[in-house]
Amino acid sequence: MYKILIVDDEELERNALRAIINKGIDSILEIQDAVNGREAIVKFRSFNPDIIFLDIKMPGINGIEAARVIRETDPEVSIVFLTAFNQFDYAHEAIQIGVDDLIIKPSSENRVLEVITKLITKIDNRKSDLDQKENNELKLNRATGYLENEFIYNLSVRGITEEKFENYLSILDIDFYSARAGIVKLLFDTYPIHVGSSYQKQVLKKRCAFILKSSLKKRGILTLFNIDLSNIYFLLNLDQEKDSNLENEYIPSLITELTREIKKTLNIDVMIGIGSVFINPAKALSSFSTAKNNLERRPEKGEGIISIQEDETSQFPIRLEIGMEQAVLSGKRDNVMKIFQQINEWFEFSALGFEEKKKNLIELVTVLKHAAAYKSPDGKCLLDDSEIKESTVAVVLMSTVNLFLNDLLEKINQIHEIENSPAIEQACKFIDSNYKNDITLEETASHCRLSSFYFSKLFKKRKKLTFIDYLTNRRIEEAKQLLLETNLSIKEISREVGYNDPNYFTRVFKRVLSTSPTSFRSNKMLRQQ
Repeated sequence: MYKILIVDDEELERNALRAIINKGIDSILEIQDAVNGREAIVKFRSFNPDIIFLDIKMPGINGIEAARVIRETDPEVSIVFLTAFNQFDYAHEAIQIGVDDLIIKPSSENRVLEVITKLITKIDNRKSDLDQKENNELKLNRATGYLENEFIYNLSVRGITEEKFENYLSILDIDFYSARAGIVKLLFDTYPIHVGSSYQKQVLKKRCAFILKSSLKKRGILTLFNIDLSNIYFLLNLDQEKDSNLENEYIPSLITELTREIKKTLNIDVMIGIGSVFINPAKALSSFSTAKNNLERRPEKGEGIISIQEDETSQFPIRLEIGMEQAVLSGKRDNVMKIFQQINEWFEFSALGFEEKKKNLIELVTVLKHAAAYKSPDGKCLLDDSEIKESTVAVVLMSTVNLFLNDLLEKINQIHEIENSPAIEQACKFIDSNYKNDITLEETASHCRLSSFYFSKLFKKRKKLTFIDYLTNRRIEEAKQLLLETNLSIKEISREVGYNDPNYFTRVFKRVLSTSPTSFRSNKMLRQQ
């Protein structure tokens, strides 16, 4: 629905134009009018119309002057000049202001409806473009958030190669010099309201991460977060010129300030640990391990900030967490059971209470489920861990953890079976047979009976290049043969290899081979001569 403002000092003209619009256009929500340029400016600001019809010749502020003021406020509003004079007299001014059309009075009904229909189409297209842009930005933000989560997860739990590290930095558009790992543990039992559900905990973690991110940004420190694990894992990206802000002697005061700010805003106590500086991504795990062992909290009033440096008989050893994840992902039961025995020993001799030890095991289970989900074809791990959370006796707790590990191993081994299946070779045959058509990753994945998410990962792992790169290379190889062995035109060849647009085909060909199809054919002919 659209709003129209009619500006004309002659009432007869205003009424005539209103009648034409009401009769011929169904999608007009409201029409208002004004008798001069000054009133037009006032009405424009309060009414916010989509289309303005402006008589040029009016007493006081005329249409030209009013249009200039309106256009400065809103460059997008559609303006149509109404004039009883020859339209070329005002062509120069109209072009300068950027009006959308000009109607000579007295105007015909068809002419008015033609102009409005054209402008409504323009408005719809502009709105559609804006909606698409907002939608793309929303998708980009979601993807960026997902990548940020995945990046920190890999750094803190799995480890990461230097190549992947650089890829993440490039996609996230981050300049990296050095970094420190950090972990925040929310003490939910200090929150004024009982926090029972995982949803409530996730909401509090999101708010806590937002406070940390904003606070550190004010200090010139870029932070990346993962809040999907039971604790908040984050990375302090240090600028070469500003990293003095995070030298060892400043860390205690920074932690004090952050814990106070979180307490003041959220009314919840937290434990914060910050790890050592690292430049090489291979040292990231070590930095997170240090952060976990250096968790700091804000105690009761008057106690001041204390550092908790617990040995492996109390704090759950991160080496066991990392070792268990690697053992599970390998699918080797002997390795899993060996580390499980070490966890049993920690559980038996730890000085922590039962509930605290149970929390550590639940966190371990969460980490393992995330790792399995990352490997899974559908990106999910729906194994039930409710019995672990509900266990109230040590023997039952360790037994349910053992059962969970067995179920997880079974799932991982199923994934390994899929990875070792001939699905990718089947996909390559499908591509080789159908590259002339407009085939997609989703269609190829469906042919192999795999989800597109998993197929994409598995294809790249097995072939060392993406689905699109493989399809492109197959098409370019066929194009090379047709260029050398036939007299087909570039347009015909582009269609033969699956490209409907010959210009796009030429760009792809040049990107892959650093020469155009025409030059490639000419060079071959010269060599033959």
